[in-house]
Amino acid sequence: MVGGIAVAMSWQILTAISVFGLSVSIILQRILLHGNKLNPYAYAAVFQALVGVLLMIVALIAGFNLPNIMDVWVFVLISTVAYGLGHIVYAKTLQKVEASTFSVYFATHAIWMMLFGILFFREHLTWWQIAGSILIFGGVLVLVKRPAQFLKEQGVLYGMATGMLFGVAITAWAYVGRHTDTLSWAAVSFLLPVIVVFLVRPKTIVAVPAVLRDRALLLKLLILAGFYAIGSLTMLYAYKEGSLAIISPLRQTGIIVTTLLALLFISAERHGVVRKLLAATICFAGVVILLL
Repeated sequence: MVGGIAVAMSWQILTAISVFGLSVSIILQRILLHGNKLNPYAYAAVFQALVGVLLMIVALIAGFNLPNIMDVWVFVLISTVAYGLGHIVYAKTLQKVEASTFSVYFATHAIWMMLFGILFFREHLTWWQIAGSILIFGGVLVLVKRPAQFLKEQGVLYGMATGMLFGVAITAWAYVGRHTDTLSWAAVSFLLPVIVVFLVRPKTIVAVPAVLRDRALLLKLLILAGFYAIGSLTMLYAYKEGSLAIISPLRQTGIIVTTLLALLFISAERHGVVRKLLAATICFAGVVILLL
């Protein structure tokens, strides 16, 4: 039923829902993670598990099924590991940088998606892609206080690492989604990375109960998981129903949307507004050119 509703929607509507849902989720995550309030490993495990459980409930109602999944097991493995590690670094990044800044760093994932495509799908590097990559890094440099030493800033390094891991993860994730049941894969793709988090930091198992016992925090995480689940699922359906070459640039409007939402709803981020909007615009232009 849910899958039928999603398919009935145009890829344009699905893309718009995805952009809004994921942009809101970044704002909510920044609020939750600001000031090191949460253990990033426990957060990554609980957050992904909640999203996975929400999607799994819907998948079971709609009819859980993963046909042809073994045909793309390599990409399942790549997606699982990259998302598991990516969500840990994602949390660490949002503890150190503002949401409006994070959206620009995260946009570097488009470069890694391009490189992943060249490496695994034999795509060709073009001058447009080189120009787009330069613009994206230019947008990042606009945000850095000391451009000559930007690789020494921990927040920048975490942000770039997040972009790299999610670039690899999203590419593999979308590829698998085109070869099996979209809803069922979306659910599984959030549950499997939880295992990766526990393998990376076994002590996380001890920290998780404290998160689950905090009812106020758990409610916030459920709301966050809901927005993220909707954003991720609609993105996967959009990629399945529409053209990757068209949808990918449109999804990057999330860079601008996240920046605007952060400036509107997080008062602490209302400084350097012109610089942040300039960086977001440059980065957005770079991603669009990269995907031409």
